[in-house]
Amino acid sequence: MPDTGTLRTSLRRGLAAAASLPLLIGALASCGYGSQAQDAAGEKANASAAGGKRLSASEVRIGYFPNLTHATALVGLQEGLIQQELGGTRIRPQSFNAGPSEIEALNGGSLDIGFIGASPSINGYVKSKGSN
Repeated sequence: MPDTGTLRTSLRRGLAAAASLPLLIGALASCGYGSQAQDAAGEKANASAAGGKRLSASEVRIGYFPNLTHATALVGLQEGLIQQELGGTRIRPQSFNAGPSEIEALNGGSLDIGFIGASPSINGYVKSKGSN
């Protein structure tokens, strides 16, 4: 007969996996192709909200990672949630595959907003001596 501690641990792991499965499937289904998505006319899908009030900038350049760990940006761009908040201001999304390259773009002025992890954020802050 198996040890009850081992059985409980296995049961908890199985329940955690089963409970997280719908979230994982939903996130993967809604991610789409991020910045590669285009409408029927071939324009970027995240152009701007029609008739929305423009912010002080005509365009916002947003960097993100096209993977599940950065689902906030993926879902926000794909579903138009970020665009809804920005109104008539155009979004120019750009995907990155590593934190250092995104920090370089932020520090170099090529990006306005970046969805990145804690380590690249702290490293970028230290390298810029607190200016970014």
